[in-house]
Amino acid sequence: MTGFVELSSGRNPVHDDINSHGMLCYVTAAKPVSADELRRFATGLMNAIASACIAAGAKDVSHVKAFIEYDAGFLHADTVGDPKDVKVEGRDGKPTENFRLVVNSIIYGLSANAVKQVTESAVDKTIGMFGLVSTSSVK
Repeated sequence: MTGFVELSSGRNPVHDDINSHGMLCYVTAAKPVSADELRRFATGLMNAIASACIAAGAKDVSHVKAFIEYDAGFLHADTVGDPKDVKVEGRDGKPTENFRLVVNSIIYGLSANAVKQVTESAVDKTIGMFGLVSTSSVK
């Protein structure tokens, strides 16, 4: 016996009000963006998604994370909703004009559709606020 219980009904009822959304987009800039600016972008993105979810009625931000991948660098950002606890870690690279952005939001108290809408809207707004452009997306 492993200690795990198999649920024949599928999803554990304890998780009924937890929904998630994952997305991928490619982002470009008119001029090279430094590693410091990418770190500020990642922090702003975590705060924007978390605060937008709370404003939309979420009971809790279980976890929001993002991966920023570019030629010479890789950043990982995450939060559980408190702006003081946003972490951005990784390997800084030389300035870049484009990067791949992957975002995952796990939220308690919002419908799956609401998590999708709020996450994508916050990503779009943050990209715009930093003067960047999303060139393509798989949402």
